[in-house]
Amino acid sequence: MVYEGTRLSGSESSETKITAFSFDPSNEANAIVVEQPVIKSDNTITFRVDEAAVKANPDLLKALVPTFTISDKATSSVKSGVAMDLSQDVAITLYAENGTKVLYTVKSPTQSSVLKYTFDEWKTAGTSITLHDEPLPDDQLASSVQGAALLALFGITDRPVYKSEDDKVAGAAAIKLVTMDTSAKTSTVVPAMTSGSVFTGVFNSGPAMTDRMKCTEFGIPYNRKPVLFKGYYKYKAGEKFVDGEGATKPADVKVIEGKVDECSIMAVLYETELDANGKNIPLNGHDISDSPRRVAVAALADGTDKAEWTPFSLEFKYLDGKTYDASKEYQLAIVCSSSKEGAAFKGAGGSTLMLDEFEVIGE
Repeated sequence: MVYEGTRLSGSESSETKITAFSFDPSNEANAIVVEQPVIKSDNTITFRVDEAAVKANPDLLKALVPTFTISDKATSSVKSGVAMDLSQDVAITLYAENGTKVLYTVKSPTQSSVLKYTFDEWKTAGTSITLHDEPLPDDQLASSVQGAALLALFGITDRPVYKSEDDKVAGAAAIKLVTMDTSAKTSTVVPAMTSGSVFTGVFNSGPAMTDRMKCTEFGIPYNRKPVLFKGYYKYKAGEKFVDGEGATKPADVKVIEGKVDECSIMAVLYETELDANGKNIPLNGHDISDSPRRVAVAALADGTDKAEWTPFSLEFKYLDGKTYDASKEYQLAIVCSSSKEGAAFKGAGGSTLMLDEFEVIGE
């Protein structure tokens, strides 16, 4: 009897796994990918793309170029690094050295909305005394510079927010937040310190003399279920941590020896509540961290120094007893500060937080 084919020794590998699967962001064909793929236990591979980009050009789904690796000695029915038509599910069959075969399915991607803030566009505002730069769009973004600029009337010319054109991740610019130590001029109108902050919402100078924490009115309308808050940051804490909470004169300010400042990056989804005029009652510095109206939070856990630009991808976590209800109206508050306790006028002068390329992925 004559046998044809390859004789197996019995020691051949049976491994048939896709060990990594991704879309290289440096490849322009993959620009619509907003969340890298996840290989699930049922051998399906899922990811997200920009809904608006796909609506504008559906053919972009047919040009995506994935790269993937498989088990040693296994072979694949599909080549890595070649364009794949993901307007529909794509099957990938892996063959082990011993002949075993396993099927993987790359699912046609979920199309998600993407809210972006690139910090590329700015405007100049104020008078010759209070002149300062503000990030755009100004109907969505506000910052502590709008209040701090008024301190120029008291001889304070520093600013807590700057446009950064030389140090950035991409595009024309990034945003630079710097904590200002004004403890030497503390009074009933000059706070001991002002952290650099940027947020979605409005800066309302009205309560500045009576309740500074009410000046930050957080949130803009948001009609999606948020999934991820992404972006880039780097941070350097200042040297002297001061506690200026309640201080009305320099002698009231305390220096906290040994304490190191941290930054804060977070996004909060909260329920809209209307006032008598039918306008949302915004959360502010008093209640953004504990209001019962909060539904989900995506927050950076590590606010310590980062010398280089560092990416973050924060999952929105729903609070106890809270779920997303599409029949309700919501506000999205993105709140970032160069001093984590800045709302309570605590932090270190010179603490610097750089931010760029924000995205909120929703569905």
